[in-house]
Amino acid sequence: MCWNSLSIVVYSVVFYALLDFQPSRVLATLSIKGNYDHYTDQYNVGEYRSKLVLNCNDDEAHGVKYTSKWFKDGNQITTDSEDPHHYDVSENTLVVNRFVESDVGEYKCEIRDSNNNVKAEKTVKIFLKPYMKLPKTATFIEGEKMELECVVYGVPTPEISWKFENKTLLPTEQIKFLPNKKNISNAILVLDPIKMEDRGNFFCIGKSNVSYPVTSGASYVRIKDKMAALWPFLGICAEVILLCLVIFIYEKKRNKAEFEESDTDQGPET
Repeated sequence: MCWNSLSIVVYSVVFYALLDFQPSRVLATLSIKGNYDHYTDQYNVGEYRSKLVLNCNDDEAHGVKYTSKWFKDGNQITTDSEDPHHYDVSENTLVVNRFVESDVGEYKCEIRDSNNNVKAEKTVKIFLKPYMKLPKTATFIEGEKMELECVVYGVPTPEISWKFENKTLLPTEQIKFLPNKKNISNAILVLDPIKMEDRGNFFCIGKSNVSYPVTSGASYVRIKDKMAALWPFLGICAEVILLCLVIFIYEKKRNKAEFEESDTDQGPET
């Protein structure tokens, strides 16, 4: 009798314990991958004014349908955002159509089940690959000061260096490096004075610890002879002087002919 009662109590405890049991939620393993080759688990990079595509992959979905949401710096991204043409959100894919400096930040992918419960989330930092731009060509006069400014974009701010053809440029009495209006060091190259042998290809090179290889902009610099502007002027002066000389000689001969003709008409009377 006592053992039977004890068995009933034990079975009852087990039964009610099973009723109250709720398995803990197991988060899936997510990965966010971009369309460039700089992917790591902690960060990715976008290229300036290019399309950035982020895919949120659930490695344990096994055919189960989930919905995903995207966030940037804690704010949800939708196609109805402030600029509807800037983002495209489709299932587990986020597209930034024109990636610029303001798009740098922390992106989060959040996956929810059919009951709108968060199944998993993944965060990745997106940086901006260095973008360098120089004018394709530039022309300077020998003996004057040359300034070349490299247009620089990148987060974090890239380290700037300069090359002339295959030679790395270093500060000298002639060569100097200045910051630009954004206070980016070495963004402006100064050669004072510029010489004829400085004609050639100049390269502005940007290096970042989040993006490899380095990127660069190129400009071909032409040098004009400092007397080059004087030669056309001297040529024009010579043409004017020659023209005046021709007119003077012509008028002198014409006047002489008229004078001789006048003397002939006034010959002695008989």
